[in-house]
Amino acid sequence: MPSLRKKVAGFMRQLSISNLAGAVENMSLAEQPLRSPRSVTQDFPSECFITRYLNGLETKQEGPPILHGRNPEELPVKQLGNYQDDKEVFAALTGPDSGLTAVNLQEKHLSMNDIDIDYIDMLDQSDQYRTGSNSSSVVIAGAPNWFLPHEMAYGIATTLYEKNPINNVNNGEPIADCFGISARQNSAILALADGVNWGTKASIAARSAVHGSMEYLNKALFSPSINSAITTTKDVFVALLRSFHAAHSLILQEQGMLTTLTVCAVLPLESTTTTSGIRHNKYVACTCNVGDSLAYVYSRKTGVREITRGSHDIHCMRDMRDALGALGPVDGSNPELNNLTLAITEVELGDVVFLTSDGISDNFDPVVGKFAILPNHNVASDITISVKSNNDVRTKTRRKSAENLRHAESSNSNGNSNSLPVVEAYQRHELTLLRMEDLLRRGVSGEGPPCNSAKHLCELLLDFAVRITAAKRRILEDTDLYYAQHKDGQLMQLSKQEQRSRRKKTLDKISMIPGKLDHATVVAYVVGSYNPSECNL
Repeated sequence: MPSLRKKVAGFMRQLSISNLAGAVENMSLAEQPLRSPRSVTQDFPSECFITRYLNGLETKQEGPPILHGRNPEELPVKQLGNYQDDKEVFAALTGPDSGLTAVNLQEKHLSMNDIDIDYIDMLDQSDQYRTGSNSSSVVIAGAPNWFLPHEMAYGIATTLYEKNPINNVNNGEPIADCFGISARQNSAILALADGVNWGTKASIAARSAVHGSMEYLNKALFSPSINSAITTTKDVFVALLRSFHAAHSLILQEQGMLTTLTVCAVLPLESTTTTSGIRHNKYVACTCNVGDSLAYVYSRKTGVREITRGSHDIHCMRDMRDALGALGPVDGSNPELNNLTLAITEVELGDVVFLTSDGISDNFDPVVGKFAILPNHNVASDITISVKSNNDVRTKTRRKSAENLRHAESSNSNGNSNSLPVVEAYQRHELTLLRMEDLLRRGVSGEGPPCNSAKHLCELLLDFAVRITAAKRRILEDTDLYYAQHKDGQLMQLSKQEQRSRRKKTLDKISMIPGKLDHATVVAYVVGSYNPSECNL
């Protein structure tokens, strides 16, 4: 049986190839001969988006503007179209497993005082709302059935962490992410939460956040008899802020810990008619987020743009172990809302609005993917300065870094530095979007077919994250890290201390391998007007 050192050396020879797709393909077929290292220009063909971008031959195409702020007064007010005629939910999905339905909500008054959250009120309680017109049909968080997937409204959650060969259980269990989506005739609500760190309480926090926000928004947007009708985007943002307070309250009620949360409401705008008599139907995506779970729009015309870009500085290198903000008891019973941000952008029919946890978005990062490196100038000190300045105003929410990114930032400046291009922070952001766009337009093979549904988008993004992290998992699942082979050929389990020691020795090598191990979740909705009676669920 080959030693761990030989196996790692083999992976490192493969990963010296700049063409990540080829490297990953070779890893999945161990019998194929290893390729020798080549230059960037050799590995990336001239038509590749990476080469075109880094050579200045391609720029990130701008779509409709994205405006962001901390409160509704900082954003433009747009009149909404009619979205309440048909309140029937034709698609609703949550996960992983039972998702938001695992939280047993006992409604209570939103009476907690929090100086960081404005616009908090209390919706009137109504048994009719919770049970619907038919008392035998129980409505949970605004939907009678949370397991009605649809091609145009879909979500997936999984783990990218390695499986322990001793107990056959993935590290980081249970999955600490949660998503929810409910879609009606011409509108949808998407929510995604990523529990900070591992464990049951992180999972409870994420499920509570999605449940609480969904419960509030479904009630506020689609039960005007209970609450005043929402007619403008300002009303939507007020409801979004209130939904975050409902989410935080439920986390405390369920005794969860910390979680990020991103929620997006996609609604029709008031239609306009041109001088030639052509009627334009436009839609708007109103988003609120705290933490590092992000929201995007994919347009066939303009590619991928990030709706939540205002919640983080794209010109500053970020420590990926910092969640940036969180709901839950960060400081006593208070959340950390340092980067809570509202954002608005117009979307068109056929656009795909999607939310991701950092287990998806970070794996599209060019530095994490090892096809680019950071500049040598004071990378470590830049992060240190950022940490110190942030600590002056808030308590940092740190994530687990299970043998994945502990030394990733510092080790990027060596090893492949002679063959990989150097990118600045804003280039990392743009290349992340371009890489997503390239995948959605051309598929895994580069020859299509292009993304044509919410389900297809979710599967493409998740498949990419699974593939790029495959080598890390393979090394960490090696039996040499858990067992010793005796002369008689039998394997004997190592002590816990020896297992930790052997895993620790692989950290520096693993940090040079592409990908970030994490929980990975994506939820998506194709903007459109659907006839619920014709939907195949």
